[in-house]
Amino acid sequence: MPQYRIITVDAFTEVPFKGNPAAVVAVPSNSPLDETTMQKIAAEMNISETAFIMPLMVQGPEEFQQARVFSLRWFTPTCEVKLCGHATLAAAHALKHELGSEREKIYFETASGQLLVYFGMVNDYSMNLPVDPPAPMPVTDDVKYIVECMFDEYKPTMQVEISPSLRYMVVYDPARSSDDVARLKPKLTPELVAAGKRENIIAVMVTSKSSTHDFCCRFFGPWCGIDEDPVTGSAYTVLGPFWQKRLGKKKFEAHQCSKRSGELYVQTEVTDSNDVSIHGHAVTVVSGVINI
Repeated sequence: MPQYRIITVDAFTEVPFKGNPAAVVAVPSNSPLDETTMQKIAAEMNISETAFIMPLMVQGPEEFQQARVFSLRWFTPTCEVKLCGHATLAAAHALKHELGSEREKIYFETASGQLLVYFGMVNDYSMNLPVDPPAPMPVTDDVKYIVECMFDEYKPTMQVEISPSLRYMVVYDPARSSDDVARLKPKLTPELVAAGKRENIIAVMVTSKSSTHDFCCRFFGPWCGIDEDPVTGSAYTVLGPFWQKRLGKKKFEAHQCSKRSGELYVQTEVTDSNDVSIHGHAVTVVSGVINI
């Protein structure tokens, strides 16, 4: 029975059982997995994302140690996603600390293009993700209903935007504090899911200014099988430019105020490369094998 290394990593935290867990499956270049099997593994793991990494341009028994470019795909328990930040961080951590990578930086070939991750000194990493600036969203009846499911009400003073690539909806109520956002209990009903599908959204992010950080947020994605994601790296490719316009700065400390919570350092770089640089820590929780 074929076996593959599998590592569970908590990303955007320095201690276990915080941040966001991701499973990382090491796929040798001579034993690729088909999409159906990857989806079955992700469903079996039943956490927000499972990442599959395979060395490119290098083959042999030392390929995970020597390769500098890897294929990377991400699956939720129900579908493949276009971009996942915390599972990218987890994949880099698994390569460095569990699979023995000899590199100082790693390139991942993904559905969102090539991503670059730098290895830090002590379980910390910096990754460059493509920026996805949101724009104001037409306020339809469905949009009002989605906001009401988040806040129990819709007010014209609320700011609602949508990112063009990832289709993340941003909801910001200037009258709400970070404590208000942390206490939210959204109604994730079938009607909400139907309204979101009509608006072609993948997730809703509720955000606010913060007294302890530059801003905070929460991320709800029932459209991709995730009721609430604890810490979402890809969210900051949207929230970075969103808050850059409102705070007039390019570097942020952000807090995702889910139950598990997580800390991120976000730098929005408006350059020709249009990257968002995200810095965070990671820690291994489980390391073993999976039988296919």
